[in-house]
Amino acid sequence: MSPDARPAALAAWVTLAACAPSDATVCSTGRMVGTSENEDMAPGQTCLACHAYVNAGGDGMEAPSFAFAGTVYASAHEPDGCAGGPVPSGAEHAEVEVISATGQHYVAPVTDGGNFMLEATAIAFPIKASIRFQGRTRAMIGAQPVGECNLCHTVTGMGGAPGRIMLP
Repeated sequence: MSPDARPAALAAWVTLAACAPSDATVCSTGRMVGTSENEDMAPGQTCLACHAYVNAGGDGMEAPSFAFAGTVYASAHEPDGCAGGPVPSGAEHAEVEVISATGQHYVAPVTDGGNFMLEATAIAFPIKASIRFQGRTRAMIGAQPVGECNLCHTVTGMGGAPGRIMLP
């Protein structure tokens, strides 16, 4: 590389590095929430498993059963308990769309706290999922065998997921 080309190459590398997603764990909304019983409870945690556990407990408590559920965030590495959703709070709501193995479409709005859920219905798995926000769409690459979205979309990502479900 010629000495004259080095500054331009360095500037291009710095620009690319600045655009790369961060691996830092950060709560983009700055709002940590607990497990109080509402649609924004326990963001980032497994929804279906916990609701099934509560319903099977025999302690008189009932929780809605979901076909699919999860949390949407502004970045890929948000901690459990951090309210997700668009930043700033109160912005337009996103929607998660799931297409079943039989081609049926289901849409779940994303709450102010970033959670989405569809109460129990007979969905044919595997499903394909996407999220829509402000005219943009982000779709999963492969079909999924379960509707427990936060199972793989963890702080660091599991099962091939790159991290949290992110707004497009």
